[in-house]
Amino acid sequence: MSHYSGVKIFKLFPKAPYLITPHLEKFAGRDFPTPSLYIDGSCRRILYIDGVYIPYKVFILSEGEEPILEVKLFTDDYNLASKALNIVREIYRVDFDYLKFLEKCRVDGRLYHLARKYYGLRPTRVLDIYEALVDSIIEQNISLNLAMRIKGKFVRLYGVRAFINGEEYYSFPPPNVISGLNPLDLKGSIRTTRVKAKAIIEVARLSGELPKVDEIDRDPYGFMDYITMIKGIGRWTAEISVAKVSKKFFVGPFGDLAVKRGFKRVLGIQDEGDMKEILRDLSEYTGLILYLLALEGHRRR
Repeated sequence: MSHYSGVKIFKLFPKAPYLITPHLEKFAGRDFPTPSLYIDGSCRRILYIDGVYIPYKVFILSEGEEPILEVKLFTDDYNLASKALNIVREIYRVDFDYLKFLEKCRVDGRLYHLARKYYGLRPTRVLDIYEALVDSIIEQNISLNLAMRIKGKFVRLYGVRAFINGEEYYSFPPPNVISGLNPLDLKGSIRTTRVKAKAIIEVARLSGELPKVDEIDRDPYGFMDYITMIKGIGRWTAEISVAKVSKKFFVGPFGDLAVKRGFKRVLGIQDEGDMKEILRDLSEYTGLILYLLALEGHRRR
């Protein structure tokens, strides 16, 4: 992409309390497009909607009790702009009710304290299960910093790029581009393992057959049983992928090392069975709680 036509600007008013910048600072690239780039309070990337690539930029104008996001969409098509805006709403989880979540956490004082500590925070959503799976395959068994660098190479080499007002915008690499690659070539180009390269290509080849997000939300465990049949995709990858793409917070990676460290710090336990028992009455928020516990697990003492 070397040009764009038209600009539409909208404001979104997320349900308070709202906090997103700590997530963007940690998981959206500054030096490496993931494909999102988060720099100086704004986050940008390219969406693919109805056969058209649409760059967007989100400005985090305010958070907390009076949150405001400004969304700049680079298109002159009102229908596409409306669809893109709805997708941005979902990515940034502007309708999630954190106060309801906080109230539910009162069943356990330690979890309530955790939810208060990260008041309003939530992760962004990934667009589709293809992107979530590839993203999670890259992250397997390596540090977040290394995963970010590998994602940056992957996106720069195979994603769609646009230059707008001197800034780079990237899309996630399209499946039709990735499906035709040779595993050894992909392995060498992004410096990953051969097993990961083969799994990424296999997911790209299956992308047209993968279920929609609503179907996954209806039966997340059935999907995880299905997708783990691909060599290179284990339970952790499947759980992380569903957590990233889901509109809900029913699923999360109990086996994640950072989650286990967070459980140990916050609740004094590490046994997966004990973890699940503690969250039994909070099952609709499992993914969000595990996300916050992972942040605790990553935090230096």
